[in-house]
Amino acid sequence: MKRLLAGALLLAFAGTARAEVIELLDKTKINGKIIHYYDGVYSVETQGQTMKIPRDKIRSIAFQLPPARPEFSSAEKTFERWRKAVTDGDLEKAVECYALMFQGVVATQMGQSGEAIKQMKKEIEGTKFTVKGSSVKGEKATLKVLRQKGEDSETGEVAFVRENGEWKMLPPQPPQ
Repeated sequence: MKRLLAGALLLAFAGTARAEVIELLDKTKINGKIIHYYDGVYSVETQGQTMKIPRDKIRSIAFQLPPARPEFSSAEKTFERWRKAVTDGDLEKAVECYALMFQGVVATQMGQSGEAIKQMKKEIEGTKFTVKGSSVKGEKATLKVLRQKGEDSETGEVAFVRENGEWKMLPPQPPQ
């Protein structure tokens, strides 16, 4: 009976995309998304249904990261996404271009008064960015970017790090 139930669970939940892999004590594997945990019981959603699994029946849970998104497949694409997000005044998309460990700080800085994103948008209006070069070394990359606004021009570097196959920006470092 246990094997029949385990087999039915495996078949029922094998088709779920982007999920955690839950291995039961009898080595049955279930693909599902954990949506809730309370009082020793996991609620797992799979194929539109919710299943309750007691913690003491679970051998292990492997969390799978979502696949890398094409808009972050290169430092250049991430930079362009950031530029467009700031130009559009889209705080959420601009913050998403930064490495995970900096997103909270950047969101706080940019969204504190609601004015920071507006100020960035205003500063970027009429500004042309030209990528003059790039360097990739393992999980780190650097873009050399020329910023031109009217007669003003400045070249600087933007640092990136690869997270889960996506290139994410690092905030500018203050001069030392």
